[in-house]
Amino acid sequence: MVGVPRSHGCSLCVKRRIKCDQRLPGCVKCEKYGQPCPGYDRGFRFVAGKPYRNRRQPKLPGDKKDTPLSATSSPEIEFEAAGQTLALRERPHMIISKDLNVMQCLCTLIDDFSQPYSPSPRHVVTRWLGFLPSIYGQNKVLDSTIRSFTAHHFGRVAGNTQMVSYARMAYGEALQGLRRSLETPAESLSTHVFCAVVMLCMYELFTDTENPDSWMKHAKGLSQLVKIRGPDRFSNLLDITLLKASRGLIVMHSMFSGEECFLASEDWHLKMRQQFTTDLSPEMHNSIESFFAYFTYAPSLVHKLYALRHIELTKAESLHAISEVVSKALEMQMNLATWYENYSRIALPPVETLSSTRDELYPIILEYADVSQATIYCGYYSYMVIIHEVLKTCGYPGDHEMMIVYFKDQICKSVEYNSVGVLGPYRMGFPLRVAIEIADPVTKSWIIGRLEQFSKIYAASEPKNYETVL
Repeated sequence: MVGVPRSHGCSLCVKRRIKCDQRLPGCVKCEKYGQPCPGYDRGFRFVAGKPYRNRRQPKLPGDKKDTPLSATSSPEIEFEAAGQTLALRERPHMIISKDLNVMQCLCTLIDDFSQPYSPSPRHVVTRWLGFLPSIYGQNKVLDSTIRSFTAHHFGRVAGNTQMVSYARMAYGEALQGLRRSLETPAESLSTHVFCAVVMLCMYELFTDTENPDSWMKHAKGLSQLVKIRGPDRFSNLLDITLLKASRGLIVMHSMFSGEECFLASEDWHLKMRQQFTTDLSPEMHNSIESFFAYFTYAPSLVHKLYALRHIELTKAESLHAISEVVSKALEMQMNLATWYENYSRIALPPVETLSSTRDELYPIILEYADVSQATIYCGYYSYMVIIHEVLKTCGYPGDHEMMIVYFKDQICKSVEYNSVGVLGPYRMGFPLRVAIEIADPVTKSWIIGRLEQFSKIYAASEPKNYETVL
């Protein structure tokens, strides 16, 4: 029967398939293994359900009690019962004490992070999360990271402070293990360690409301690790998927740190153009990869824009710098115009519709075919704002102010559609960061209001993290 243990040993010994001495409070075998003994409690209760849970509906009077699992049923975690059980526990590390619980948590996590749609390989973050059940149990650092990430998510969802505390403990354990792994040549460049670093960076984005720079520290470490690994180490589906899931963070770190984006090279572009899956047509895949290749040059333009804001543009020595920046901006504008013409033929542009919330500032919103396409289009709008801001700053002829307002509005009109689900704020993070830089006071206030809503799920959306720097 699924979910019913056959051994009285601790869960780690059961997982390792060794005889447990059942010593209290923790067994000797775990001590020798170098891991805290998870104890002998069997953790969460399981009920019959689907592999991916549907949204919880209120119980109606007369509903039957949970039925036993059959041998062919797929178990589902009952989080309400789990919350009641966890409140009675004294040791936080007992919260996730059985590997099967982690597997079930991961299945539900994938479902939650895929919303508003069912899990699909077309969503790159969902795709790499889908690898986690198959690699859990192969690396202690990654295991701690997975437990930390899942425990925080479900602790927040259930309002369970003990589970959130456990997540922080597992996070500290993961960081300690990561330091040791990075100092070990045989482990430092492994796929497992790379996956752990990506997840730790994501953890910071979702959890740290106090220090707006914490995710940047992880993003810096992530960037350094990817650079040290080099393109040749990304040679299988998991590595490529992780690279594509993390490249947005790498570009963001480069943009806000002032460091050069090493992904802006042909070697990396060739690597990322490799298609290992069949979920996208080659034409769609190539168009998306072309955009990301162009996107890796965005930090360079932003850095030049910042520099222009702090020099006297009328001085003779500034003319060469201005000419160079204008040339780069115009080149990218032409590249993106060609790209947009091609992409909008493959992925139909959004259509205008009425806001379901009757928003006063944006009563007309944009609706897309799916959130993946919406994210690409919002990236394009953001890039065009940057380009026209550069051209306006350099005094290049054209109605750049009008274009900046147009693309800013396209970003804001996309918020209602593209910000839904756990990952919605993550998808809209960079576009709104660009929009708030150039927004008028009314629009800026509107954006801050949305960020305050997002920050309840996604800590990096705290409005204080969006203070303008231009």
